[in-house]
Amino acid sequence: MTEQEFEQQEREYERLEKEIRDAKEVVDALGNYVNYRRSSKAFAEAFKREHRTLQQSAFKMFLELMEEMATENYHTDGRNEDSKKMAKTLLKGFQLAKKQEYIEQGVSEQRAEEYVTLGDGGKPSRYIPHV
Repeated sequence: MTEQEFEQQEREYERLEKEIRDAKEVVDALGNYVNYRRSSKAFAEAFKREHRTLQQSAFKMFLELMEEMATENYHTDGRNEDSKKMAKTLLKGFQLAKKQEYIEQGVSEQRAEEYVTLGDGGKPSRYIPHV
């Protein structure tokens, strides 16, 4: 490995470390907010006044969280099992709606099923671009 490659790898490592620290800060702040039973309605009101591009990016992040919660790798206990069930239900509903959309566009039912079950085609976050 050249010195230049090593420095580039080191910069990427530092960038990833910072991203993890930043994400932890956001998660901690949100956890503190909901821990004190603050109003979800107040959060929604404040969020809808945020910059439109940031709203889209945050919504994509929320969808990615929901998709992760719906996986078998997301562990639950009595405190969060309903969230996982809801995430699975929402994901299944999205996939059914997306499959129907493909069929209405003239795609065969079999191909539509493949579109939503293979790869990321059944993930709502896939359909929200970064702007």
